[in-house]
Amino acid sequence: MRTGRHAKGSAVTLFFSARMRAKLEGMLTARTTIVSAPAGYGKTTAAREFLDKLLPKNAALRWLTCAEEPASTAWKRFCRTIQKIDIQAGSELLTMGQPDAEMRGVIAGIIMELECMEETWLVMDDFQNIKSAAHDTVWNVLMEHGAEKLHTVILTRTEIEMRMTKKPGVMYLGQDDMRLTEGESSEYFEQAGVTLTPDQVREVNRNTGGWILALNLQRESYMNSGFFLHTTDIHKMMREIVWDRLSGDERNFLLRVSPFDSYTFRQAAHMMGMDEEKFPDYARVLSLNNNFIRQDGIGLTFTPHSTLLSLVRSVFETVPEVERREILSRAAEWYAGNKQPEGAMYLYHRLGVYDKILALNVLGMEFERMETDYADILLDILENTTTEEKLAHHVSVVKIIFMLFGAGRYEQFGRWCGEMTALAEKSELTEESKARLMGELALLSSFTKYNDIAEMGVLMRRAHELLGEKPSLISMNDAWTFGNPSVLFMYHAETGRLDSELADMDENCPHYFALTRGHGNGGEVLMKAEALFNRGDVDAALIQAHKALYQAENKRQGCVCIGAALLLGRAAIFRGYGGEFTDILEGRLYQYARQNALKSNRMETDLASACLLQLIDRPQDMAEWIRRGDINEKRLFAMSIPYAQILFGKYLIQTGKPESWLGMEGMVLSLAETLRCRMAAMYASILTAAAYWAINNTLEAAAALKTALDMALPDRLYMPFAENRILLGALLDEHCPEAALGEILAAAKKLETGKAAILRKLYHSPSSVLTEREYEVAKLVVRKLSNPQIAKELGISRDTVKTHVQHIYDKMMVTSRPELINIFDDNSTFAHMK
Repeated sequence: MRTGRHAKGSAVTLFFSARMRAKLEGMLTARTTIVSAPAGYGKTTAAREFLDKLLPKNAALRWLTCAEEPASTAWKRFCRTIQKIDIQAGSELLTMGQPDAEMRGVIAGIIMELECMEETWLVMDDFQNIKSAAHDTVWNVLMEHGAEKLHTVILTRTEIEMRMTKKPGVMYLGQDDMRLTEGESSEYFEQAGVTLTPDQVREVNRNTGGWILALNLQRESYMNSGFFLHTTDIHKMMREIVWDRLSGDERNFLLRVSPFDSYTFRQAAHMMGMDEEKFPDYARVLSLNNNFIRQDGIGLTFTPHSTLLSLVRSVFETVPEVERREILSRAAEWYAGNKQPEGAMYLYHRLGVYDKILALNVLGMEFERMETDYADILLDILENTTTEEKLAHHVSVVKIIFMLFGAGRYEQFGRWCGEMTALAEKSELTEESKARLMGELALLSSFTKYNDIAEMGVLMRRAHELLGEKPSLISMNDAWTFGNPSVLFMYHAETGRLDSELADMDENCPHYFALTRGHGNGGEVLMKAEALFNRGDVDAALIQAHKALYQAENKRQGCVCIGAALLLGRAAIFRGYGGEFTDILEGRLYQYARQNALKSNRMETDLASACLLQLIDRPQDMAEWIRRGDINEKRLFAMSIPYAQILFGKYLIQTGKPESWLGMEGMVLSLAETLRCRMAAMYASILTAAAYWAINNTLEAAAALKTALDMALPDRLYMPFAENRILLGALLDEHCPEAALGEILAAAKKLETGKAAILRKLYHSPSSVLTEREYEVAKLVVRKLSNPQIAKELGISRDTVKTHVQHIYDKMMVTSRPELINIFDDNSTFAHMK
């Protein structure tokens, strides 16, 4: 029987069965709670109610409602939430941007090391909307590890990988857990003052499936009309029970806030074109008392139920176009006024209002991580705005053009640099504004002259002349090396001109550094260091490498630091310094990448690490994407692709696939020619010689080697041949000019000796390869005891000592006591034994 009526909009008493309460209380102790059920099962209401009431007094609650938005935007909001828990980790994640397949390991590592100083519950509501923003590896680490005092609560409409639900410390509630039984449905109605017969309970449960949203709607129907709705269509229920019973003003209000997943009164007042003080009572009451609009905190933010919002948005599409455009324009204005240019840009582009996009403050938008759709939007803006509009907002135009470069749209970037320069020259801007604009465009245009240092320098000097001491728009965080770990590889363009190129760098880089507050600081010094090293002057190279490193560290230029560390690692092999090599390979490279965690820095670190691993014959330990040859402009800037191609080619030859390299050689040489990359062409010829040598085609091998030598020897570049001495076999001895051969073979010998020492350090350390007794004998050898003394010390025969010493020599790959002592000297783990 019906015991009372329910006034429209009055609040519903929350209902939790004893069974549900027992389960939800587990959120207080579980490391991770996963609640997986379709919309309308009460996940959000249950979690918020229990956490608000039961959390310890000093605990923190961080609630992230995941909206339907671009993946990059969703990831940013996640990172900002993490910042509130661990500011350093959140800032690193924010800088790194949305994770791709390569970044996921690094990002997972950061999340695994989160520090949480107070008991904190992180709730990710509507998790299904953000799940695609990162690989499952990242989310699994968050759920499985996190920080010691961090509790993660995942509320999602989609299924979660069952492996996660079985992990220790994970509490899982599925659809069946959230569904009300017939008995619980009866209790729910009783709590609302309605007593149902057993037949009515069975009917309502059959129509709702125990779904709390559907039960709520059916209860609304019953209390207002005395009847249940005979339908299982939740959208039909929502329309009949909620939407159709709203007044015209209430419907209009919901339509106006529908562009947002949630809203504040100030935000809603803006959408209605009024001051917040004049916010109408009907909208305030609807927001505060409607069963299907949730209040966050103390009523500062309001979130319509997803089913209601879906219904409202479907109605919005039927509204007359003039009204729809007015609402979307107001939403875009809100985003623009609240420092969310991406949201405003998306809506203005949807409306085709391009001039307003130029009026946005786009300076904070990221250079390196433009999504494809945003890059297309940028091009549309430039194509569809007038000359007057571009000149009126020339600061934004310059930034937009530069973002095209970051998105890899190089052809369009060059085109718009030229077109905007032509517009600026003919413009009637003030002299100061024109000089500023022309200076910025001159600096951007210098990138179109890559890699002609002299031509780039002309434009850099012009930019410095026009801008004076005013800094450019280029950010210190942008990737100066474009992800290439070798400045020499990037900027050596013409055989026989290396010294002139170095001089050009010295002359022109100061102008660039002055304009950009030191962006790329140390880069020109690193190129000089690389040139010295490749000429075999290792001592002088090290001085310059450390100078470059100091300058780059001073300006936090991680990309230059990575290149300097690579050069120090190559020098460590040359000198056989295993400790320094290990420190660089396993520590410093990745530390520099994390200082400015751009994707390009991570890729640069992988490339540098791969180079070092190949030099010690460990190509199998390189990053998987390099071993796969997954090299393209979605992953890398064009300027670093040739370096990656050479590494992949060498990997193919080292792993017995020379024919594969010969198949791709033409493509590599073509790109090297396009980019005027002399080092890529030279290394490609070396690899081609090695590949033909491997398949016993000595004629082609000799021709390729001659090509490489002709490119390298005029600039005295010997080290590339020394570092590939083994792959080239007897070719060098037969075809290299005698004057250069001596330099190359001397360097190759040192590299082989150094490599052997480093391999012993990394893969043949005493503790890992010696037996316990051999280890004891080795320690006494290091203390310079004789065999008789060792026999006496250990109480064993001299013959036994002799046998142990021989086994030690064999395992450690040495032939004498001094060599063995050197190994122990080079290994800090055993320094105490002397």
